[in-house]
Amino acid sequence: MKQLYYLFLLSAVLTVFLGCGTHDKPPMLSTPVPPPHNGVFVNGKDTLWMNGDGKTIRWHFENALPEIGQSGKGEYVFLFSHGKYRYDAAEYFRIINTANGNAHCQFNLVLGESTPEGFTLIRNDRGNKTQHFAKVKTN
Repeated sequence: MKQLYYLFLLSAVLTVFLGCGTHDKPPMLSTPVPPPHNGVFVNGKDTLWMNGDGKTIRWHFENALPEIGQSGKGEYVFLFSHGKYRYDAAEYFRIINTANGNAHCQFNLVLGESTPEGFTLIRNDRGNKTQHFAKVKTN
């Protein structure tokens, strides 16, 4: 009986060690890093202006976002789990209102749909609907 207990304990510990950390690292990509977004990206009446530096952004959303408001400027980052990552394999997109104490709004991304020409967000504030921002103009 004691051996069965130790076998169960060992299998539980191994399961925890093998299961932890397998999904918290970004995928290894063999392709070159894509250029940062540069230009005006639109979906309906919502607009994002990305300056091509991979950091600064302006936005205007038809309906205000609780955290950052309807219009503003600040920074953005693409994330995998909690770390910054390249947008073509990121899980999240965060807009940061640096003028308002670093308030931010984070969106899920539809994987595989982030390219230099646009990306698709999952808008939790609109019932988890997707919203594709397509590039309409380069700076």
